Amino acid sequence: MSPLIVQGPIPPTAANATWPNVLHTRVADVIAQMKPAPWSKRIIADERQLVTLIASPPGGGNRPHWHSDFDEWWVVLGGVLEWELTGGTVVRASKDDIVWVPRGTVHHIKNVGADLSLRLAVAMPPAMHYFHACEQCGFDDDGPRQWTA
Repeated sequence: MSPLIVQGPIPPTAANATWPNVLHTRVADVIAQMKPAPWSKRIIADERQLVTLIASPPGGGNRPHWHSDFDEWWVVLGGVLEWELTGGTVVRASKDDIVWVPRGTVHHIKNVGADLSLRLAVAMPPAMHYFHACEQCGFDDDGPRQWTA
């Protein structure tokens, strides 16, 4: 898909009535529509960005992985999360924190709090995930996968 070049201001006619790409998303509305965690819901998707709301129960998290062609970042909306990164680095974040992980860095995100965690993930399409063994958590699945959540 070639990028759209805009010649001047236009009204937002491309917005949808349901996700992704709704002009105004209330996190509470997304949560109300979802089943119990874990879950993820794509909020914004276009040729340059993928924004996904992710919920994890206490003790839950993702599989360790890395990205070859984009950095990834998150806004923590609730709970306490830990990012285990390549080389033994650990970042702990809670509500209103922003975490950035550069491309090529293996990252494993885990809810280490007692409550549901919510994070808004920002990535770049097609969001290829290369799953990787994790020294810290013992995960040993390898291989590329496209993330379609």
